Amino acid sequence: MSDHGLSDHRLTREDIIDAALDIVTREGSTALSMRRVATAVGSAPMSIYRHVRGKDELLTLLMDRVFGGLPRPVLPQAPRDRLLALLLWQHGQLAGRPWITEVLSRSDVAAPALLWLMEDLYAAWTACGLTLPEAARAHRVTWVFSFGDLVQRIHPAYTGKRLLVTGDVDPSAHPTLDALGDAWNPHGRHEHFAGDLTALVDALLTRGTARG
Repeated sequence: MSDHGLSDHRLTREDIIDAALDIVTREGSTALSMRRVATAVGSAPMSIYRHVRGKDELLTLLMDRVFGGLPRPVLPQAPRDRLLALLLWQHGQLAGRPWITEVLSRSDVAAPALLWLMEDLYAAWTACGLTLPEAARAHRVTWVFSFGDLVQRIHPAYTGKRLLVTGDVDPSAHPTLDALGDAWNPHGRHEHFAGDLTALVDALLTRGTARG
């Protein structure tokens, strides 16, 4: 045991979560390993396995710690507004913690502390007039859209500027692309996500409620 560490008999699951959360917050989820956590708490790697079964369980515990400690958002009464508020809250919390996006891009771990969010989202979709199957489809579509935006934000090549592939458009050959300017870029000079998400949600609700 190192001088700053904990003896094995004093080591707790909370100590392990604290150390792991510090690692992923500072260095990202790829830096996390059981050996790295063991070093951080001054213990042997096998001691960690007495408290968590492996990295996937540890990541689940980390996500549960983070989301379980967040205050729930104050929501508007109108179902559509409530739905948008929930989706934007979810995106904002994930955008502020890139390591979670990294984890979700590589595995299917989920935090039990977010079950309330799933319940409220599906309830909001159905309160807007969708059936449960339609709500499931709408949720998949909005999640893929939101997650794609989150991945772009943490991509190593992301600069927030117009991509070079259309950076030097010939106006005579591609007048429409030239006229777009920076408007096509979701991470250009202006933040587009909220407006784009609203347009997507409205389209899904219109399609769902126009049946029959």
